[in-house]
Amino acid sequence: MTMESNDLLKDILAHTATSKLKQFISEYANDHADFRNVFLEKFSPKPKPKPDSKHKQPEEDYPRIIKKAFDEGESRSHGRYRNDYYDIGFDAEAVSNKLEPLLEKARYYLRHDNREEAIHIAQNLIDTIPDYWDENFDYEGDVQVIYDEAIDLLEDILNDEPTTEQMELIFSWYERVIGDEKHNYMGLNTSLEVLENYFAADAAGGFERVLRIVDKRIAISEEYEKQRAVVEKIYLLEENNREAAADQTIEQYLFFPDVRAIRLKRLLTAERYDDAIRLLQEGIQIAREKKTIGTVNEWQKELLSIYTRLNNKAKMVEITKELFVEGREQRACYQSLRKLTPEDEWPDMLTWILQILSEKRYYDTGELRADIYVEHKRWDDLLQLCRNSGVGMIRKYEKHLRPRYPKEVFSIYLQYVQQQATITDKEAYKRVGQTLIWMKSFEGGTAVVRELINQFRETYKRRPYMMKELDRVF
Repeated sequence: MTMESNDLLKDILAHTATSKLKQFISEYANDHADFRNVFLEKFSPKPKPKPDSKHKQPEEDYPRIIKKAFDEGESRSHGRYRNDYYDIGFDAEAVSNKLEPLLEKARYYLRHDNREEAIHIAQNLIDTIPDYWDENFDYEGDVQVIYDEAIDLLEDILNDEPTTEQMELIFSWYERVIGDEKHNYMGLNTSLEVLENYFAADAAGGFERVLRIVDKRIAISEEYEKQRAVVEKIYLLEENNREAAADQTIEQYLFFPDVRAIRLKRLLTAERYDDAIRLLQEGIQIAREKKTIGTVNEWQKELLSIYTRLNNKAKMVEITKELFVEGREQRACYQSLRKLTPEDEWPDMLTWILQILSEKRYYDTGELRADIYVEHKRWDDLLQLCRNSGVGMIRKYEKHLRPRYPKEVFSIYLQYVQQQATITDKEAYKRVGQTLIWMKSFEGGTAVVRELINQFRETYKRRPYMMKELDRVF
């Protein structure tokens, strides 16, 4: 080919529409078998023989492509003046759109059984994205989704009977990257660690290699991640019939609640209730010392469950009272105490319950006290509680109070509406109007409401929004 024709070819390729080139190649290949064979041999996505190395090199420089996606997706926040830039970051959606074709290419290779190239693409996405990603610019998790999908792609390959070489290609890479902190919290809906589940049973030396990874994670992690890793180790040992080692690990890390829960499950399965009770009591003591009230509560519930199985009513009452004092699920605890307590002992129990409710104010405490007063027809106590709690409680329990204390209830509404009228706020004006409408339903209420409206119109005549609300009363 002459220099002139070579230059012409370059110009044609540079300036001819891609669609036309694709059409020409397709039509020419259909008519010329030799060209088609050469073209397929050169560009086929199917795996090619590996001459020397165990694993062939990737077809493209994927880290460079990924970096370019971030570079081209770079964005800057502007300051007040033309050249004032700060917070150089990236447009997450733009970067995601540029990385998506790499995932499509990986799927393309998979469709044509070139798993190794698909593995290379997924691995490079997983390994390179965290180098340029910043959570402060990926508000919707667009780039994280690409990271997740790359993990999903590797998981799909591991689920589909990979060859020994393919398994090793993924596992050896995983061993290199899993300890890198850049992968911590990188995934949006998954994590790199999900791949670990496939290696212990299927990879060469998998169990020992995974165990080393988990032990390393235990050694370097903070408490929360360490606990997760310990639990993972226990399950790994159990699944591979290392019961003695699993027992030893449980004993070593019994101070972790999740590990104690594993021991508890074993004891309950074996119906070793005395041992389970001691285990829980120790756990409660540790949790109290650490001031982890949620854990205390969970262990107390487990204790209650055991005592319920054993029909030990005295202990059931004792634990339920402890839960009641802690303020967790007090309504359910009250119902349990009601059922467990003999009728002749109930007055004393009720006195204790009301004392606790008056001393410790938790969410729903007021309504629980009110419901107890209704149940036991303690109407004076109900009125006093609702009066102290506000007009909302008066409205909630009015069906019980109004027939017995109509004047007192009306007086509370009267004081409330007068107080709300002093507030210069549209919402307060609405409350004034709504309360006045409700007060009309009381005997003699209409006359009082008319008088109030006249007073308000005179006193607050410069508040047009209040006047509109007053207009709605009649």
